Amino acid sequence: MRRIRRTAFFVVPVALVLAFSLGALPGCSNSSPSSMSPDDLGFQEVEVEAPDFTLETLAGGPVSLSSFKGTPVLLNFWALNCPPCREEMPFLDAAAAQYSGRLALMAIDIGDSRQNVEDYFGDATLSMIVPMDPQGMAAASYSIGYTPTTFLIDGEGIVRYVKVGPFANVEQVSAAIELILQGA
Repeated sequence: MRRIRRTAFFVVPVALVLAFSLGALPGCSNSSPSSMSPDDLGFQEVEVEAPDFTLETLAGGPVSLSSFKGTPVLLNFWALNCPPCREEMPFLDAAAAQYSGRLALMAIDIGDSRQNVEDYFGDATLSMIVPMDPQGMAAASYSIGYTPTTFLIDGEGIVRYVKVGPFANVEQVSAAIELILQGA
């Protein structure tokens, strides 16, 4: 029994060091955000016209994707019943504040009631736009099968990158935004 404890005591820290150095732990990377490639961030390159939509926002009033023509957009689909979605919301909002005026960041809630989304955000002042997609019509036009899913759309309305899965930190969101801004 003593031999097993010593081995575990040695193997676990070594495994953690290796995982960290290889960037295998969630939120860990040995790359700086500016040097992260689309693959590093979990994005697939695409080139397709982004479907337009008009949805009511959590703040009140409608928003259309087409109203951002000329401005790159990070478009994220999420839902309250998705723990990774809720975990990445602060990262998305922080990036929206950081890139305000250079990019529009929209986090489209799929299927939740306005009241539940309002309760989730509480009295927070959000920098990102939160459109409400109660019937999932916008999600269907983007063929959303899993949440979260993120699209990077250039200023001409072309989807350039798609990511299925959450961001681990705000640095990853910033690196993703830099991908679309560099191409703008």
